Amino acid sequence: MTVRVRFAPSPTGKLHVGNVRTALLNMLYARQQNGTFVLRFEDTDEDREVVGAEESMLEVLSWLGLVPDESPFHGGDYGPYRTMERDARGDYKKALQTLFDKGMAYECFVSKEELDMIRRLRTSRGLPPGYDNRHRDLSEAEKAKYRAEGRQPVIRFKLLDGPIVFDDLVRGKVQYLAENLGGDPVIVRSNGVPTFAFGGAVDDINQDITLVIRGEDHVTNTASQVRIFEALDATPPQFAHISLMLDSDGGKLSKRLDSLSIVQLRAQGYLPNAICSYLAAVGTSMDPTPGDLQQLAQKFNFSAMGRAPVRFDLEQVTRLNATLLREMDWAAVKPYLMPFLDGVKANEGDLEAFWLAIRHNVNLLSEVRSQVDLCFGDITPATLAEDDRAFVRTAAETLPKGPYTSTTWNEWVNALKTQTGRKGKALFMPLRLALTGEEHGPELADLLPVLGEQKARDRLAKAAGGN
Repeated sequence: MTVRVRFAPSPTGKLHVGNVRTALLNMLYARQQNGTFVLRFEDTDEDREVVGAEESMLEVLSWLGLVPDESPFHGGDYGPYRTMERDARGDYKKALQTLFDKGMAYECFVSKEELDMIRRLRTSRGLPPGYDNRHRDLSEAEKAKYRAEGRQPVIRFKLLDGPIVFDDLVRGKVQYLAENLGGDPVIVRSNGVPTFAFGGAVDDINQDITLVIRGEDHVTNTASQVRIFEALDATPPQFAHISLMLDSDGGKLSKRLDSLSIVQLRAQGYLPNAICSYLAAVGTSMDPTPGDLQQLAQKFNFSAMGRAPVRFDLEQVTRLNATLLREMDWAAVKPYLMPFLDGVKANEGDLEAFWLAIRHNVNLLSEVRSQVDLCFGDITPATLAEDDRAFVRTAAETLPKGPYTSTTWNEWVNALKTQTGRKGKALFMPLRLALTGEEHGPELADLLPVLGEQKARDRLAKAAGGN
């Protein structure tokens, strides 16, 4: 059996790290099992739908390397890949008729106000809040009366009492009593649009989905869905409910609030591998370590996952990002770095030398901008003591002719050491302050070839003059 997994967001905002974690784990499992990763959109919330959200989500997933095998944009044998397109084709009407024929679906005319009253009454009696199934067996006359009042019915699934059992790859054996799930769930809204529980189940059946990976908050929905699968004469897929991801304050993530969106992290200069490496490990017994998607897929293991909610730790992602940046050569970093160098006038060779000089001093690509003036612009030289200015004048006189290489710095300072007797901090710090204006920064052996002879001489002269 071919493994088929799916990621099914609603196009109502930007993908945040919690959404992407779900997509990532689906992708990793598919790659590990040589399976298929499906992207489909549950576009049933017209009021909240954001124009361009689908394209934005796909662009983010592609940037992260999570390119789907099937989607509205990639095609596939199991399309269409949008809920409303499948609805127009009649997928849900056909499944709904099956449920009506079996006596497992019915029209419910309970108003919102009545439903709120039912919930309060049940809670006051110590019962779980929910619907009390009062319209399960309405007569045609009663239905006609409600219609005459202008009521539009929803369609509910008849969730018969009794145990519901399914195996979860994270939680193990899961068991619920149907009578404790809050009553018969709505499967079609009054506007005729299928709900998540019903539409998702029908789509999973029709698209041959073999495993559903989603958040812990969907476990009770899954119990109801298991009964829907069975009522539609289908074997439920396997399930894996992963721990919820919260923001750093313990709050729920939201696409609408733009909390920890991937667009935001990308703009700050985080790399795809840093984000994915962290999300693959968070909530598991494994420590986050940098790796590409193939390496992460090889290590993927449901048994390592815990159930407790996890908070997104941006500091850990930053450390992973810094580790990756320090190891990246110019060719690897160039596609990610160039948007942060917009407007910098330098040739390819100078940019490569610039990157090699500063890569150990940045944690995020957005920090590269602060290094641009250091290498290509003007600086404010530090104020030096008179003896240090004299030393810098000597340094300027002994500065070799260009062009400079990685060995120029050591040749220069060794000559200065012999000529002046200075060593250690007394030797290096005045040169650093003169060339960069800062006490800390890139290795000067790497920086000197980027500055070139003329800029180095100009900076030494300004520092020596005390300006």
